[in-house]
Amino acid sequence: MTHETSPDPDRTPLVRPLRTPGPLGPWIWNTRWIPGFLLAQVAVMLPFAEKTPSAYQGVPGGLGALLSVTAAIVCGPIAGALVSIVGGLVFVPLVADWQRGSQFSIFLWLIAAVGAGVISGRLRQSDVDRAEAITRERLAANRLHRLQAITESLAGAMTPEVVAQATIAAATAALGADAAGLTVRSDDDPHTLRVLAASTSDDGLAGWRLHPIDTPVAGAEIVRTGRPIFIETRHELLARFPLVKKIEKDERFGGLAGVPVALGSEVLGALSLGFHRDHMVPPEERGLLLSMAHQAAIALHRIRSGEDERRARATAEHAEDRLRKLQAVSDAANAASGLDELVERVLPVVRDAVMAHGTSFLLLSDDGKELRIKGRVGVEEEEAGDTAIPLGAGASGRIAATGRHLVIPELTAEDVISRALKKRRSYVGVPVRVGGRVAGVLHASSRDPGAFEEDDADFLQSIADLLAVTIERTRSFDQRDRMATALERALLPMSLPHVPGFEIATMYRPSRFGDDVGGDFYDVFGEGNVWYLAIGDVCGKGPEAAAIMGMTRIALRSLAREDDARPLPEVLELLNGFLLDSELMGERFCTVCVARLELSDGGATVTACLGGHPPPLLVRADGSLGTIGKPGSLLGLFADVSLHETRAELGRGDSIALFTDGVTEVSVEHPDEGESVLRSTLIAAATEDAAGIVKTVERTLLEPRGELRDDAALVVAKRL
Repeated sequence: MTHETSPDPDRTPLVRPLRTPGPLGPWIWNTRWIPGFLLAQVAVMLPFAEKTPSAYQGVPGGLGALLSVTAAIVCGPIAGALVSIVGGLVFVPLVADWQRGSQFSIFLWLIAAVGAGVISGRLRQSDVDRAEAITRERLAANRLHRLQAITESLAGAMTPEVVAQATIAAATAALGADAAGLTVRSDDDPHTLRVLAASTSDDGLAGWRLHPIDTPVAGAEIVRTGRPIFIETRHELLARFPLVKKIEKDERFGGLAGVPVALGSEVLGALSLGFHRDHMVPPEERGLLLSMAHQAAIALHRIRSGEDERRARATAEHAEDRLRKLQAVSDAANAASGLDELVERVLPVVRDAVMAHGTSFLLLSDDGKELRIKGRVGVEEEEAGDTAIPLGAGASGRIAATGRHLVIPELTAEDVISRALKKRRSYVGVPVRVGGRVAGVLHASSRDPGAFEEDDADFLQSIADLLAVTIERTRSFDQRDRMATALERALLPMSLPHVPGFEIATMYRPSRFGDDVGGDFYDVFGEGNVWYLAIGDVCGKGPEAAAIMGMTRIALRSLAREDDARPLPEVLELLNGFLLDSELMGERFCTVCVARLELSDGGATVTACLGGHPPPLLVRADGSLGTIGKPGSLLGLFADVSLHETRAELGRGDSIALFTDGVTEVSVEHPDEGESVLRSTLIAAATEDAAGIVKTVERTLLEPRGELRDDAALVVAKRL
């Protein structure tokens, strides 16, 4: 039996070399000692010559048997049998003379021959077993040491390339290979294999760094089948994989060993070893190679799982960040009073969210033929401009025409129409749909090529949908506002008449809270020396309240002018009856204040009557302030009402102010606060003309409140 010398000095040989070669090696050794045992046996027997058998019985045979067993132990079972036979042949003619009793010695020699063979055979087998056990133990310890070393090395590996390099280095040293490589499935395409590491030079590996899984090479076949490959000769290697000739360079390959890098039933790749000679890998070394491949699979799976976890965490953080920004856009959309404010708030958020250099929002014109810039962020002054983009032209025009988003990694001259995109390289844009039709385009741009992906377009589309809701709401609000304003103006005086000796100024501020037309009204009418100032508030909002407002104003004007001498309480009683007869009132009611100005050569008087309305304020020229009128019943609820009139003189510079509660509704928690502010404001503006008084009240009480919760009306008459 031949023995291959291992290239690794630390490796233990698999079989202990024998001292004597040949087929009788296990049964004979130290043959040079056999003559000595024969002579010793003859020497022991000579003292018993010429003696009768009864004198020594079986002693010579016992001594001969002892020498035979000793020879068998020292020289082997055949040697022991030979000594016994020769001793018997010598003993018979020299000592026994075939006399009575010699059969005992002969019998002992025969027993010694058989026993010597059995004992020495057992001892020899025990020695061989012990040697093989020691060899296996050393080999197992060596494999364990190598596995521990590669496990420790792979435990600290942070990339697949480091895992591959450590694995092929350990496998090459353990099996004495001349070349090695580790191949895995590509992350992008499972049907493509990627060489993570190889012992060959990068120049020779360049063409094979990536190759299809059906390539006729050992690594690809191992990955496809999940089975190891062991090839002992070059002839077998080339017959199975002819492509090896293209891979090898100066050195030719003979033997090959390859095992799958697998974790359970999942094959991650293949570990391949090449030998520049014909070589058979022993079974125990094949097991070592499989163990190394399994450790590599564990390390690769750990790294891949860590990468997957990091990618998942990054994706989750990215999604959470986008969600926060989307929520910020939603909050801005809800808080914005109009589209301009919304665009101003949203575009910076969009730019930061997609890491763009600029963002723009373009709105489609009313005729649907071109896009115009509604807002932009990140555009320098020299890049700005109100360039109109025709429908279908450029990137934004195509989005508006097709209604589909665009992600452009590299902008071309055909894509760029607006000057804001002249210095940009990449672009992402989405349509803004209102009512199912494209109303505009939201886009972002970058100075870097390939800056945007499909998920950026998805995010922009979410923003665009919020913009669409706001656009639709704004347009609806504008339309309602125009309708409400037109209706209110139609029901209010188109112009104020000239009242001799007085300045007249009015103010009407409708509430847009709820976007319904209100029920406040005012009126100034009369002729000659008798003029009327009227103001009122119909309960509620909406078309019904507006209709009652117009009906009340017209009815009051008709009833008052019917007879200028009629007492004002009678006028309001008639108005109350008119409202009760109206089918529009339902459960509604209204408050009315009417003041009659009567002019004479000597001065002017004012008479006021209140139908559930706040009393007018009198502002004297000297800055003092008072009220005129006595509280009366609400109109439109009951047939029996209590109404009174109060008269006062108006001197030069005196003013009278009629108002609705929308003027003084500063705080719901403190309803009297607004009237107190109104009083102090009127006193402060006592020296101003009527228009100045109205403007001062607006500036002090209304403008700080922004959107009014209720309509506000004010009529000021100042005597000249």
